[in-house]
Amino acid sequence: MNKNLIEQQLLDLGIISENSLEEYFPSVRDRNDISVLRCKNSGVIFLSKTDHINLSYYENKVSFRIGHELDRKVAIRVGQEDARRRADSLGNLLLNKKWLDVGSGVGAVLDLLRPMAKEIVAVELQDNIRKELISAGYRAYSTIEEVEDGNYDVVSLFHVFEHLVNPIDTLKLIKERLNTNGKIIVEVPHARDFLFDFLDCESFKKFTFWSEHLILHTRESLRLFLKEAGFSKVEIIGVQRYPLANHLYWLKNGAPGGHHHWNFLSSNELNIAYENKLASLDKTDTLMAIAEP
Repeated sequence: MNKNLIEQQLLDLGIISENSLEEYFPSVRDRNDISVLRCKNSGVIFLSKTDHINLSYYENKVSFRIGHELDRKVAIRVGQEDARRRADSLGNLLLNKKWLDVGSGVGAVLDLLRPMAKEIVAVELQDNIRKELISAGYRAYSTIEEVEDGNYDVVSLFHVFEHLVNPIDTLKLIKERLNTNGKIIVEVPHARDFLFDFLDCESFKKFTFWSEHLILHTRESLRLFLKEAGFSKVEIIGVQRYPLANHLYWLKNGAPGGHHHWNFLSSNELNIAYENKLASLDKTDTLMAIAEP
């Protein structure tokens, strides 16, 4: 029987115990042979197996990460909202800095911050996307190990960490490439997402649980993973990617895209207030950690 590598790391760190686990959902959206497990004590959510994911799985994918589009310009437009949010919130942190982005996808946020950063280097496993990044003028590698130079000021992983079978080993590789005053930014989906953790929205569970998302972290589990890899001064904030209109649409129609279909229910003030309320309840859909080596 193949070992569940994520489960083993959670056990080793004392985040879960074998008798604290329950089946949270019977399957993921793209595979019926994988169930979703949850620790009743910590709240961490992870998949029943991990042996379906390895480096070659991602290397052999041919679609772009964002929107599954084969045209980079189209894929960038699809992911523009997230890219703009990240650029707005992290721009000052990256000003005149040497920046390594791991799992860059089509590089939408790289394009936005290119005028501000001193240097940008990308890591992207998918061959066709990496070639597009190189064509766009970026230095890009397929793995972190290939990045031989160090002394980076910032290393980021935007919705990448949950895809990794050996996340702590990856964090250690990143730490080796940061300078002594550097920072790592890790953005991940949250195990206490309001839509399934409080509203118990079945249609959203069927949609959001996916074979590539091996783990959904809580604040504490994310902190412990970073500390195990040698990071300190860990700050974690709640981020809400999808506004109230999106949640209301899920509850009425059981489908995604409500923030577009019902954008008349959104305003900047309302979206900020909703994010702040969910953050105060620890129910945002996303966590962002910033830590130092």
